[in-house]
Amino acid sequence: MLPLLLSSACSSFKDILPVEVKTVEIERNIPVQKHPRPVTLNNIHFYVVTQNNYVSFKQRFEKENGVLVFYALSVRDYETLSLNMSEIRRFLDQQKQIIVYYERAVTNERAD
Repeated sequence: MLPLLLSSACSSFKDILPVEVKTVEIERNIPVQKHPRPVTLNNIHFYVVTQNNYVSFKQRFEKENGVLVFYALSVRDYETLSLNMSEIRRFLDQQKQIIVYYERAVTNERAD
């Protein structure tokens, strides 16, 4: 008799209560962060030096800047540099669109 009583647990002493399932909607409280400050770029000066203007350029440049140093790019490399900058701009624009999408999703704004 004792094993029967232990195996039935307490179910014989109490009524079984029905399980009640409720769905509760909880509003998200995710703060939207400020956008980073815009990029501030400094001016860059490009000098075009050829065989015809090398001597006058060298004199003027050394007078204004001191030591004469060259960083040379071919025309093809300059085009590649321009393409790389446009690819960086494209990437940043797409990242910004993703950020705006999630900000609108969090704040329940509608895109018109």
